[in-house]
Amino acid sequence: MASNSVFAELLRSCKLDGSNFTVWKRKIMFLLTAKNIDYIITQSKPTQPSDEAEDEEKESYREEITQWTKDNKMARVFMLGSMSDSLAGEYEPEELARKIMRRLEKHFGEVSLIKVLSLVNQFLTAKMTETTTVSAHLNKLCVLVEELKNAGYPFPEEVQVMVALNSLPNTWEQFKISFCHTECVLNMRTLRHHLLMEEDRKSTQGKERRSQHGELHLGEEKSSSKRNWQKRKYGTDLRDKINQKGDRNDYNGRTSNQKVDNRKFNCHNYGEQGHFRSECTKKRKPDDKEYNNNQSKHQDN
Repeated sequence: MASNSVFAELLRSCKLDGSNFTVWKRKIMFLLTAKNIDYIITQSKPTQPSDEAEDEEKESYREEITQWTKDNKMARVFMLGSMSDSLAGEYEPEELARKIMRRLEKHFGEVSLIKVLSLVNQFLTAKMTETTTVSAHLNKLCVLVEELKNAGYPFPEEVQVMVALNSLPNTWEQFKISFCHTECVLNMRTLRHHLLMEEDRKSTQGKERRSQHGELHLGEEKSSSKRNWQKRKYGTDLRDKINQKGDRNDYNGRTSNQKVDNRKFNCHNYGEQGHFRSECTKKRKPDDKEYNNNQSKHQDN
């Protein structure tokens, strides 16, 4: 079970991509040692005895080659499984785990000045994004530090701390100032501890803000709906009034869908029933006001 957790951690944080060979090799050897198959990397394949050999020697070889084949297969799977997809495809045709390791040492084990400069540049210019976790970012920096150390260019721990602080996003500016002023001893262990606490605080604060924003938004929607449909002065729901207006009867008991009965109304022209003034066929009678005004004008003349 312990070896499985080691392999899971290896796959998660230290897949071989060509630039981290030293750290990867150390971790893969931890895993092979935990499985008691690390001898696969250092020992060659058992030699088959001759036909003239004794039966005991042949039997011993069969047992040895059976175990060796099983262990070589497991070591090979661990090694290829912990590589990037491109590297795994390149080394997959090799059947022996020992030869895979020798080829990797030849390709990535030799430290050149160009590689050292590349590692230094990656370490000094590393930046943590807002979506990256503290653990993932610090693990990346630690891998680069270990690579430089194995190449003969170690960085003092105080420098590591300052580089790590400089790699944080701008939203961590207050944390940088506070940490530098409160901590007397600057080391990566203390920095990791404080960074994890600050990350947890930021995460909790962000959840509270999102929760408060959601509640406020919901309250605004309810308030806006109430203001749109109700009169502030009387508190009457306009939707009810609209519905009531459609159902309200017109004058004389007539609804909006019923036909008007002309027989119930008097003509305003001559007072006869059965039609309106606009439908009257007789000569239109002048209005009283208009008639009186005309009479006054004639008398004045």
